[in-house]
Amino acid sequence: RVQQPDSVAPKLDTVKNPPKIYLLGADQQGRDVLSRILVGSQVSLTVGLVGVFLSLTIGSVMGATSGYVGGTWDNVIQRTIEIIRSVPTLPLWAAIAAALPRTTTIVQRYFLITLVLSLVGWTGLARELRGKVMAYRSLDYIAAARLAGSSDLRIILAHMLPNAASHIIVVATLAVPYSILGETTLSFLGLGMLPPAVSWGVLLKDAQQLDSVLIHPWMLIPALPVVLTVACYFLLGDGLRDAVDPYSS
Repeated sequence: RVQQPDSVAPKLDTVKNPPKIYLLGADQQGRDVLSRILVGSQVSLTVGLVGVFLSLTIGSVMGATSGYVGGTWDNVIQRTIEIIRSVPTLPLWAAIAAALPRTTTIVQRYFLITLVLSLVGWTGLARELRGKVMAYRSLDYIAAARLAGSSDLRIILAHMLPNAASHIIVVATLAVPYSILGETTLSFLGLGMLPPAVSWGVLLKDAQQLDSVLIHPWMLIPALPVVLTVACYFLLGDGLRDAVDPYSS
C-alpha cells in the first residue's frame, strides 16, 4: 500500500478532542508525525529496492552482453551509456513533472519515479560488469566451456555472472541509498511524490519554510530516518566490499 487514510487525512477535531500523546508531535494539520514517517517508509524504501532491482537486471544484461559479444553491440551500449550519463537529472525531472497531467494518480507517479531511477542507474554496473566479462572471456575455463559445446547464453549465465555475483551484490547494496536519496530529493523539490501521498521527501517538503520550522521544529524529524537508513546501507556495502575484495583496503 502506498498510503493509508489515517496518516493522510487532516485531524480537524484535535482542538476539541485532543489526543493523549503524539510521540514525535503533529504537523500543521494535526496528523501524527511518527505514523506518517512509518507510512512514508513504504514508499521511500520500496522505491530504492525496486529501482535497484530493475537497474541491476538491466545493468547485468547490458554489461554482460556488451563485454562478451563486443563489436558493434558493444559500441552501441557504450554510446548509450555515455548519452544517459550526460543528461542532467534535475532538468529531466522538471520536464517530466511539467509534462505529467493533473490526473496522474499516486500509484502512476510512484511507478514512474521507480522506472526513471532504474533507467538512469544501470549505467555504472554495466560498465563495471563489462570490464569483468572481458577479463573472463580469455580465461581457460571459458575456452573449455566453448569446446564442450556450451552456448554463449549458458557461458554468460552459468560461468561469468556467478563469478561476478559478489561484485554485483556490493554494487546493488551501495546503489540502494542513492535511490532512496533520489526519491527523497525529488519529492522534497516537488518533482516526485506529491501530497496526499506520504514519503520521507514529502514530509521534509513541509519543512521548507523557515516559519514552519521555527513553530514546529519536529517537522525536521523525518530527516533522521533518511540519514540513518542511508548510513546503514553505506556501512553494509563497505563491509561487503571488504569481505569479497581482499585488495579493497
